[in-house]
Amino acid sequence: MSRILKDKRYKVFFAVLCATGWSMAYPLIKVGYRVFGIASDDIGGKLLFAGVRFFFAGVLVSLLCAARKIPLQIKKKKDYSWLLLLALVNTTLHYMFAYIGLSNNLSGRSTILDSMGGFFLILLSTLFFADDKMTVRKALGCVFGVAGIVLINVDPNGGFFDNMTFLGDGMILLNALCAGFGGIITRIVSRKMNIIAATGLSMTAGGALLILTGIIAGPKGAWNLKLGGIIVLIALILISAVCFAIYNALLTFHPISEIAIYNALIPVLGVLFAALFLKEPLKWQYMLSVLLVVIGIHITNVKNKEQNISEN
Repeated sequence: MSRILKDKRYKVFFAVLCATGWSMAYPLIKVGYRVFGIASDDIGGKLLFAGVRFFFAGVLVSLLCAARKIPLQIKKKKDYSWLLLLALVNTTLHYMFAYIGLSNNLSGRSTILDSMGGFFLILLSTLFFADDKMTVRKALGCVFGVAGIVLINVDPNGGFFDNMTFLGDGMILLNALCAGFGGIITRIVSRKMNIIAATGLSMTAGGALLILTGIIAGPKGAWNLKLGGIIVLIALILISAVCFAIYNALLTFHPISEIAIYNALIPVLGVLFAALFLKEPLKWQYMLSVLLVVIGIHITNVKNKEQNISEN
């Protein structure tokens, strides 16, 4: 599998697969809230729901690694601290912010805000990796991306930021920031151990921390365990297991900017899935903001002719 993920011919397919899975996750989470009877103000219930999802996703990846005899291959005992950091940032904090923010925001709007994670990752990579310098092109691309984020907060019938809230937009942006730092930590962890095995263990540990946090916060009621809800939860578990294992491997085997560009598909597909599954309206701001985000990520990652010639 690693050989295929390293092959540039399959890079686009797997990156698009991850973007599609994550764009479906946001509306599915909202469906899960409704089916399980998790109220909008039930923070404990939401964190418990997230924890169960990622704990079992991590267990699934770890079992697959065991079946295929893929060892962790950790080099030093102190590197376990990096594994714990990956679990804390890329799973626990990342999805604690995501699940709280999603319950206070429209699903389509959340997926667009979440796309800022790609820009954060590109910006952070220029600070942490010497071979990924900041350029005017990357800065211009980020300007377009931020413009897209600002646009979705425009309400024609109200003030410029009337609909912007910390528990909604703020939480999703913190989630995106964690995604950016998570990508950086993933690249560092991949140099210290096998990234697929590390992904399984980090999701298991991060999910367990979310479950513990949810129990401490205290769910407000028992879940309505129905077949429909179990199917949604299984779908979310599979999305996490497959997408995170593949995406983390892609970040390891390819330049970060070449993978982050495909995150632009998440808001594009996200608003469509939200309209399909949740009957959310497709506002004109969403379409234009998606266009700006896509342009921004393209500008950030496009290579000029001289660079292409030098690489050939």
